[in-house]
Amino acid sequence: MEKMKTVCVGRFLIDIPQNAIVSYRGASLSGWDISSWIESDEKFFARSTKEETELNDERNEKGGVSLEQIRELKNDHLQGRIFVFNRKWLEMFPRGVRTESQVVAIRAYVRIQDVTYRFYSKIRFDTDVDELQKIIGQLRVRGADEIPTQAGFCFKRALLVEPLDADQSEYTAMFVGLKDHPDLAIALSTTAGIVPTKSLLQRDAENSVKIEYRSRFHTLRKGPRALNGIPGEEFMERVDEHNGSVLHDFMWESLNNKHDVYLPFLTFELNTGNGKPGSPVNSSLSDPEVLALWEKMTNSLRVRPISASTSTDRE
Repeated sequence: MEKMKTVCVGRFLIDIPQNAIVSYRGASLSGWDISSWIESDEKFFARSTKEETELNDERNEKGGVSLEQIRELKNDHLQGRIFVFNRKWLEMFPRGVRTESQVVAIRAYVRIQDVTYRFYSKIRFDTDVDELQKIIGQLRVRGADEIPTQAGFCFKRALLVEPLDADQSEYTAMFVGLKDHPDLAIALSTTAGIVPTKSLLQRDAENSVKIEYRSRFHTLRKGPRALNGIPGEEFMERVDEHNGSVLHDFMWESLNNKHDVYLPFLTFELNTGNGKPGSPVNSSLSDPEVLALWEKMTNSLRVRPISASTSTDRE
């Protein structure tokens, strides 16, 4: 069996093959899109200066200067700037009465060690600057393979420490590939604070493609399955494609609780047979091999333990 390593995704840990190629989609919290990259101090400060210059040259929809506010950020572990710009005036007619609301775009660049973080939302109220500054104050840098012990939500190069709650709809996703099996694709995503909808098995039973081409889908396993106390459902199928290739489609989803960050909407997928778009290929893994890999990874999915000194009540 292949050696494994542990990675942190959101509030969870999962073991993946040691030689896996890992990438992350940007995270979001409270509607703020968050991305990060590594760059020098010189490039960071040049980026900030360019942002200020360009926004000063732009105009909002009423012809005024787009840039309205720069808020400087600096504490013992980070520095950066928040830019408020591009004011818009929106007409609304609640109950037939015309009202006007104003919104702005807000973007921040934050520097911790050698990492730059960008926070952005294009439709916010002026008062949301304070909310963003509070969130940025909870930001901590995280090494590529670091498993934090402090309570919070981890994503690419970062940890957002408590207090956080489900209403902030924290989200991130991880993608995994294997050099020796380029047809293999693995993904784990987590989204808190969303209302539960139809479950995985309910949607699967209504899948029109499977209903029409039932003979092409061969169930290896299907049903309820809890993973280390996380309730959920899964299906595991071998699929015969129209071009003659045989592949696998495995999926597990949690049964989430809108009000609990430790019971978010989790989706874990494993697919084989991925070729060029529209041209599936034969799976490079046999049924026993892909089943063994699926079992090893899914059985390892668990809530990330935190140190007693940093734990918070799980309500």
